[in-house]
Formats: sequence, C-alpha cells, structure tokens
Amino acid sequence: MAAGISKKLGVVGFCFGGGQVLKVLAQDHGSCFGAGISFYGTRMDAIAASDIKAPVLFILGDNDPLCVVSEIQNIQKKIGEDSKVVVFPGRGHGFAHRPGSPEEDVDAEHAYVIMRDWLYDHLVV
Repeated sequence: MAAGISKKLGVVGFCFGGGQVLKVLAQDHGSCFGAGISFYGTRMDAIAASDIKAPVLFILGDNDPLCVVSEIQNIQKKIGEDSKVVVFPGRGHGFAHRPGSPEEDVDAEHAYVIMRDWLYDHLVV
C-alpha cells in the first residue's frame, strides 16, 4: 500500500444506517473495516456491540428521543476504550444533515470535522 492509504475501510451511517454500522462491524470481526461512525443511530443491537473489533465514533444530540445518550454510552462501553461518544447539547435527531438553524449548522459543520478527523486518525495515520 502507498503511504497514507489504509488497508481497511471506514463505514458511516445516519439514523437507521447509523444503527446498521454496529451490525456491519459486528459481523466483520475486524477484517475489512478499520473504523465506524454512527450519526444518531437507531435500532442498535447492544448485544452485538461486544463483537465489534473496530473503534466506533457516535455523534448525537442530547435532545433526540430516537437515539438516547445513556443507551449509546452503554453500547460504547461494550465496544471499548477506542470508541467515543460525542454529544451535541440541545440537538435533536438529524441535526447534522438537516440543520434547522444557523446554530445547528455550526454544530453540523463541527460534527463533520470530528468525523473527518476520526477517519483520518483511524484509517490514514
């Protein structure tokens, strides 16, 4: 491989797709994917979390009834220390891809910077 090119892929999902990130990573067992990112994932399988070998970044708002912070934190603990939960205060479901105000737009941009840095740190460096 060329310098700076990962041998593994990253997987990113939003909403239902954010929940499916866990399913994909649990079935992968670390062979194809080197990192995962779940934006306000729904319908997550907490049991499958212990089978995940890749670090996962969870991005969500604390005002999201479909993606509850405490549930995501429990899932993150099952995955391990390399995973991370980033909570945006006052933000609801879909804030990063459907910002409804200038303030949400700023947080959406910040969320994408966090995502980019996560992928860089886990797949390129």
